[in-house]
Amino acid sequence: MQRFEDAGYRELAQLLRERVAARAPGWVDGNDSDPGIALLELFAFLTESLLYRADPMPERGRSSAARLADVALLLAKQNADVAPGTLERPRYFFGQLLGVDDFQLEQDYFRERLRRLNRELYGSGVVRGLGVSVPPENSGAGQQVVVAPGFALTASGEEVEVLDPATACLPEHGQSLYVLLLHAERPSHPQPAVNGGDPQFARIEEGFAIQLEPAVVGNGVALARVLRQDSNWSVDKDFAPARVTKLAT
Repeated sequence: MQRFEDAGYRELAQLLRERVAARAPGWVDGNDSDPGIALLELFAFLTESLLYRADPMPERGRSSAARLADVALLLAKQNADVAPGTLERPRYFFGQLLGVDDFQLEQDYFRERLRRLNRELYGSGVVRGLGVSVPPENSGAGQQVVVAPGFALTASGEEVEVLDPATACLPEHGQSLYVLLLHAERPSHPQPAVNGGDPQFARIEEGFAIQLEPAVVGNGVALARVLRQDSNWSVDKDFAPARVTKLAT
């Protein structure tokens, strides 16, 4: 049996890590209850137990068994060092069998990188437009808040664009409300499944939502504050929304 050198074992460890990443991309848990960790530790234990019967084995066999145990333990600890929130992307290779999870992982990777860039480089708030007004009520349907077209970044880094004026109905009661702009998504384009299963949505449309809340909650961008006096709502002129400072070019 040809003896493996240290470089050979490192290559073997790298190959096994790539196989695990390709066949089980969701395996990121490094605790003792994880089945993958338990299996690797079992193999390491069985390999190490061979050392107790090393007397009839030649030196070359004992050395190989010890190195295999080290490699198995290294693999068992590999995922334990991955910090929460670490970005992952698919690693494609010739002959690879791709599934829905692989394409979803690639989309999530690039989307999260864009969110991170927005958060770290620009922050959150109004980029342009998105002025808020409360027109006089003259139709009998109650007052409405009107949000002008514009663009904003949420605290999580999501981009929100309003292409046309948007409205939201104001309640008949209350004293103070915040006008919040949120990123919203909805599925669209239902299509039949090839395998005869239930129809599935084939697209996701990105849009926005306008909410009126007594406090700034969630991931929304506070565009304005409206006050109710004498049964009428009006925009609070003392409230200034957060704004994103554009980088100089």
